[in-house]
Amino acid sequence: MATKPVLRNLLLNQSKIEFSVALVGSVIAAAAYKFGIEVPRRKSYEDYEKNVDADAVYARMKAAGVFQYYKGDSE
Repeated sequence: MATKPVLRNLLLNQSKIEFSVALVGSVIAAAAYKFGIEVPRRKSYEDYEKNVDADAVYARMKAAGVFQYYKGDSE
């Protein structure tokens, strides 16, 4: 004869398992995003800020006509 199915606390036990799987999955996804996207992006921003010449960027933007309504250095 087959054993009876375990129906007592079935929802509670199943919910514990599903919550644990969801928690582990979300932690893995968060860690993958942090170390796969956020850290390299932050490093590239820091490298850009170390190497950028603000005066050269301003001169390029001024030459391109970005500042149409600002006369700037009284020119």
